[in-house]
Amino acid sequence: MKSGSIRIAEVAFGSEPYHEMVALRRRLLRTPLGLLLTQTQLEAERDQIHLALWHDGAVAGTLLAIRPDAGGTAKLRQMAVSASLQGRGLGAALVHHAETILQPLGANRIVLSARETAVGFYRRLGYRVTGETYIEVTIPHLPMGKIL
Repeated sequence: MKSGSIRIAEVAFGSEPYHEMVALRRRLLRTPLGLLLTQTQLEAERDQIHLALWHDGAVAGTLLAIRPDAGGTAKLRQMAVSASLQGRGLGAALVHHAETILQPLGANRIVLSARETAVGFYRRLGYRVTGETYIEVTIPHLPMGKIL
């Protein structure tokens, strides 16, 4: 996607943009909860799809996707957009971009763990709650999914 000063692209694990995405995830998703993002956790992401969103040349959004399994289920995780850019459709653009990449890889369903505060956002994108609230990384989450 390219629109003015916005660009979304897949980046390589370990690349400079990847490290910028990790810094953004730490700042937006982990530090506020008093949590770390360990090297072991990062190494487990090696084979995942890493999408970065740039705004005015800086990484301002991130989303990871786990490739579809044999049954066609893919997973979205670790999505974040800089607070100053939220509400502009950038998160939706990241999710749509991921769906566009995952479908040709064999995805027929996408699942995710939504923070309770983000359930409305995912609902607007066609995702449905598929289970009960549970605690993950110290805060309430709900399982959600979407058939492609």
